[in-house]
Amino acid sequence: MQVKGIARYIAEKLVEKTVQISQGRNAGCFGLLNQQGIVDRMTPVVLGGLSGLPLRKLLDNITDMKGKSLIEGLEMLPANAVMITTRPGKTGLITDVSGIDFFNIPIIAIGVKNGEMAGIGIIYPQREYFDLATQSEEVDLKILAARTVEEEKEVLRASTELSLKYLELSLGLDIVDVPETEPVYRTNNRKQFILPKPDVNSISGEFARKLVAKSMEVGQGREVAAIGVVDENGHITQKGGIVVGGIGYVPSRILASSCVDISQKSLREIYAGMIPPNGVIVHTHPGGTGVMHIGDASAGPGSWGRPIVAIGHDNEGAVRGATVIKALREVYDLADEDEELGLKFFEANTPEEEAEIRNRKFGVAQEYTNLCKPIEITGRL
Repeated sequence: MQVKGIARYIAEKLVEKTVQISQGRNAGCFGLLNQQGIVDRMTPVVLGGLSGLPLRKLLDNITDMKGKSLIEGLEMLPANAVMITTRPGKTGLITDVSGIDFFNIPIIAIGVKNGEMAGIGIIYPQREYFDLATQSEEVDLKILAARTVEEEKEVLRASTELSLKYLELSLGLDIVDVPETEPVYRTNNRKQFILPKPDVNSISGEFARKLVAKSMEVGQGREVAAIGVVDENGHITQKGGIVVGGIGYVPSRILASSCVDISQKSLREIYAGMIPPNGVIVHTHPGGTGVMHIGDASAGPGSWGRPIVAIGHDNEGAVRGATVIKALREVYDLADEDEELGLKFFEANTPEEEAEIRNRKFGVAQEYTNLCKPIEITGRL
C-alpha cells in the first residue's frame, strides 16, 4: 500500500488541535487511503493525555471497544487504514519502529514547532523492520546481562549503531489539496475478531518449577516468562520454551518468541494469528508472592487479550504463590476509565480537581490488583 500524499485539511486539522491543546500533547487519528494513494478521509481526532494518545479511544472510532483488548481492536482496522499522529516540538522524522510493529499499518508523523507544521514523515511496515524491533529488545536485555565494563561497552556500541539505522527509515510525504469530508466513524464491515475468555483455575507444578529455576539461574531480580495454554478445565500447561526478560518486565516480542517464530512478523500478526487463542502469559515475580498490578494487566489481557499469571518466589527459589488476572470485562472497563482520567487531568482548573483525578487513578490501579486472584499449583514443584 503506497501512500502518495495526505490531504491538506487532515494535516492542518491535526496541527490546529495540537497547538490548541499545547502542553506538549499530541493529537492523532486513523486516515483512510483512496484508490489514488491519497489519505483523503480521517476518523475523529483523538487528543493525547498523560501517556500519549489513548489507544482504546483511538480504536473506538473503528470498532466498539467495550470489553475488548487492544489486539481485538487492531484486527478491525480496514485494509486501507494508516495511523496519523502529531509530534509536538519535533519534525516529522520517525526514528523508531514501535508504531508499525504494533499497528502493522503505515505510520504518518506530522511535526509541530512554534505553532506551525514542521514536516511530514511516513514509515511503512517492512519485514526487516520487525527484526530491528526484536534487536532493540535484545540489546536492552543484553545490557542487564553484561558482566564486565568491556561487555557493557560492546552492548552500548551495538545499541548506538542500531539507533543510527533508525535515522534512515522514514520518508517524506506530500500534502495534497482535496475536498474536505466528514470524519469517518465505525463504517468498517470486517468480521469481528474475538478471542476466548477462558477461566483459569490452576497451573502445572512442573511448569511453575521450571520458570522459578530459570529465574534463580539468571538472578538480579529479572523476570522470566513463557506461553502456556489453558484447557477446558482451566488448567495451564507449558506451550513453548522459557525466555528471560528484564527487571519488572518481559518484552512482548521476546515473550512471543518462547512459543512461535517471530522473525519478520509484526506484534499484531504474532498475537492475533500465531499465539494460540487459548494462550496464557506466565511469568515470575522474583521477591514477590505473585500479586500483580496495572502494568501486568495491561501487558496481558489489556493488550493481547490473554490471561496473565504470575509465579512469586523468594531468593531461595521457594514458590510463594501463583495468581491470575483473567481477560474479564472489568479489565477493559478499568482501561477505558484510566484513559479518560489521563485526559481529564488537563481539564482540571483547581488543585482540588487535579487531586481528585490523581486519587482516582490510584484507585483504578488498586482495582486492577483486586482482580488478581490466587490459583492452584498442581503436581510436584
